[in-house]
Amino acid sequence: MPNNVNAAKAMRQANKRRLRNRAAKSALRKVIKKMVNTADSATAENVTTVFNQTASKIDKMAAKKFMHANKAARLKSRLAKRANAKKTGKNP
Repeated sequence: MPNNVNAAKAMRQANKRRLRNRAAKSALRKVIKKMVNTADSATAENVTTVFNQTASKIDKMAAKKFMHANKAARLKSRLAKRANAKKTGKNP
């Protein structure tokens, strides 16, 4: 337990940030999983739509510093490779 007012406030802020980070990262994982499942089973048009939504979410997360910009680019690249494989009929 915090011993003074400043430590108590810091603990409250840390808890708030932790919950915000957990929610954001969980939402990102759900969107990525949706994209992967769609790439495996849906039509090429659906894959394109879901990929665009996923790429947008990844960009927003990187802009808000929830992840490093290079990680965002890497994720988008891998998902784009999957989406393009679905369009051309090849395996990723």
